[in-house]
Amino acid sequence: MRFFQNTVGRKIIVAATGQIMVVFVVLHLLGNPLNPYPVKLPDIGSLKQLLRVLLLLSFIFHAFLGVQVAIENRAAKPQTYVVRKKFHTNFAAENMLWTGILAAAFIIYHLLGASMPGAGSGYIGTVIYLVGLTALFLHLYHGIASFFQTVGCNNERTLPVIERIGKGMAVIMLVGYAYMMLLNWP
Repeated sequence: MRFFQNTVGRKIIVAATGQIMVVFVVLHLLGNPLNPYPVKLPDIGSLKQLLRVLLLLSFIFHAFLGVQVAIENRAAKPQTYVVRKKFHTNFAAENMLWTGILAAAFIIYHLLGASMPGAGSGYIGTVIYLVGLTALFLHLYHGIASFFQTVGCNNERTLPVIERIGKGMAVIMLVGYAYMMLLNWP
């Protein structure tokens, strides 16, 4: 339980649960081109249900602890600086809380039965999906690279490579999901 009381411990949990969800997003994309999924969860007893519970718990811990860490970070510097100099940051990094909230809302919308745009959903459904996917993949862009920083696998030499991998994975997934939307368009 001390792990939850420690900021570094909470960041590690946020990073680990985020990577569990990244794996799911990748598998979900690989499974979307044809229905039923070519990448199936094994249907061995209750393993499928166990994986769903793991994903749900990952989502809950990631969201709760991610918001908590963001609030703690803001409380650590209550006053704004006179000179605000950004050393190594980007839009995705600065807006993780907001892209996370939008991505969570989109995921909940999707899970409540909203299907991929097409088949009569019209332009509003498409806009909702595009905004949701953009938020999700901005979140992934920074989150994938942040995972390696959180677990201490970065230095001046590896950081640019890790950031490119994070950006590349996010762009590939965004394009892949947008392509699925186009395939479903009437």
